[in-house]
Amino acid sequence: MAATPTDELQQAVIRDHFRRPRNRGALDPPATGGHAHNPFCGDTVRMWARVEDGRIVEATFDGRGCAISQAAASMLTTLVGGREVAEVAGLRKTFAEGLAPDGPRLPSALGDLRALAGVKRFPSRVRCAVLPFDALEDALSGE
Repeated sequence: MAATPTDELQQAVIRDHFRRPRNRGALDPPATGGHAHNPFCGDTVRMWARVEDGRIVEATFDGRGCAISQAAASMLTTLVGGREVAEVAGLRKTFAEGLAPDGPRLPSALGDLRALAGVKRFPSRVRCAVLPFDALEDALSGE
């Protein structure tokens, strides 16, 4: 099966976030931190968030794993900056639903995370894409 121009563009966005991650590195306190691990493949993501007045003013990550989990973490940090903490659960739900086999198309509100739409063809990799959300929700649960 030949790659379509859309597939190639999505792969380029994923590669870019993997090779040149945005917002990589820990945040100093009073930022909160959270962790998520995928025991099936060994991917690990740690996310930090600085929250002021219920809004994420800065988010960063670090981790080890495949291009999907690490690129998704980079993408997520760029997406949530400036958003209310309460929005994160809805973003995660929309993202996870869009990665289901018969899920809806990922909306533009997900930014670069839409480049991971093709992951739905590989059910074992969906967990890698959602892992950063788990780490961020863990970080925000201490808020």
